[in-house]
Amino acid sequence: MEDALAGYRSLAREFPQSRYAPAALLRQGDLYGAYYRNFPAALEAYDSLVFNYPRAAEAPKARLRTAEVHLFQYLDAASAASDLERLRKDFPRFEEMDEALFLLARAYGAARDGERQAAVLSELMERYPKSARAGEGRWMLAYSLLGQRRHAEADREFRKLLYLAADRKTQLQARWGVAQSLEGMGDIAGALAQYEALRGEWDDPEYIEGKIGRLSKRMRKP
Repeated sequence: MEDALAGYRSLAREFPQSRYAPAALLRQGDLYGAYYRNFPAALEAYDSLVFNYPRAAEAPKARLRTAEVHLFQYLDAASAASDLERLRKDFPRFEEMDEALFLLARAYGAARDGERQAAVLSELMERYPKSARAGEGRWMLAYSLLGQRRHAEADREFRKLLYLAADRKTQLQARWGVAQSLEGMGDIAGALAQYEALRGEWDDPEYIEGKIGRLSKRMRKP
């Protein structure tokens, strides 16, 4: 790896006009980050690529990698969101935009900005419905709405997930979300019916029995 890194560094430094220079900088940043875990050096390579070759095909990928480092290594959600907002403004036709939007939603989630997170996730699902990230984004959106106590919207999203569920485990997770949403909306009878449908199949049976017991008591109160 050291020889490869030296070659990439040499190419970018000695032949800056080469059409391979942007790719060399991108690969250099990837090696520093993924292999050597030298994140400051990785960011320096990505920044050099974006600054010196702003219209190169590798530039938006460098922006995406920069955001990943900020979010996952430095836990700097604000910087990651800023990186990604610039990416989608400057490169609206980026081929990995679904990945960028999913990462942006995670950044806004980490920053506890549920409103922006929900907006980005909605855009992801609308623009890239066949992307695997859209499927993950739908779950993220449902849980985000639930966490924001936007129970009616969360109920709608969990019901979509229940309809789309391809296996029993996924169905159970979606049904739990519906139950939580209905309970938050004050629909005790509806929530109770959903929890009862989970009886005997949920990973934590005591939790489900406790929910059923508490909601049943609330139903009996005059």
